Amino acid sequence: MELWTPAHLKTLLPSIGVMLILCVLIHLWLGKKPLRIRMIPLQVIAVLLILLEIGKQAVSFSRGYDLYHIPLHFCSLFLFSIPLMAFYRGRHEAVVRTVTTVLCGSAMLLMTVYPALIYPAWDVENFFSAFFSFHTVTFHGLVYFVYLLILTLRLYGDYGRRERRATLISIAVFSAVAATAAQLLKTNFTNMYQCNIPPIEALRQSLIASWGYVPAQLTYVAGVTAGHILFLLGVFALSKLLSRTADRWLAPTKKEG
Repeated sequence: MELWTPAHLKTLLPSIGVMLILCVLIHLWLGKKPLRIRMIPLQVIAVLLILLEIGKQAVSFSRGYDLYHIPLHFCSLFLFSIPLMAFYRGRHEAVVRTVTTVLCGSAMLLMTVYPALIYPAWDVENFFSAFFSFHTVTFHGLVYFVYLLILTLRLYGDYGRRERRATLISIAVFSAVAATAAQLLKTNFTNMYQCNIPPIEALRQSLIASWGYVPAQLTYVAGVTAGHILFLLGVFALSKLLSRTADRWLAPTKKEG
């Protein structure tokens, strides 16, 4: 189980360095502006993510459509949460900002620790020759960038009980939908049909051989869902810590509107 491939080391590490430099420059430029101005970089990225997804769906339809391209993967949540955070202004804004921050934080953490799980080396190597590889690498890179921008521009919301509850409800509902679709369509949305992590997939196969398919698969899906919930709880705590650190070290803005 290779966490980082040579292809990831050669491309992702320099990309993270560039993103950090850009975040510093953007913070110096926009860090003391009102929230509506600080949100502009997120709005630009939100539009880019939507355009990338439109392109992905169009190309897939032109080739007969692959069910795997239905946006029911964990990272598909960013297609909804990031634009919602970027453009929504209302009574639930703090909740939306926090849920999006935690979701983006989970992608950032996984890409930092286990980028080969997010996309294989093949996608990196075929970035310029295969559209879906270009989409995958670019999409996840932009999500990583969003999380860094959220921290450096202090775009996160609150971290109270309401925000924690909304985060857990969001991932629980999404997991239920993705798991159901995965079984009905026999397509591996969000690792709900089988697992891309070899040791866990070996365990799933072992349970199927011992218990039979249905009870083993139900146990596996329940375990994946529980894993998502526990993981996001951890990222919630991490994001809260990082946000408080950003509040302490980055110059606060006087106007938040």
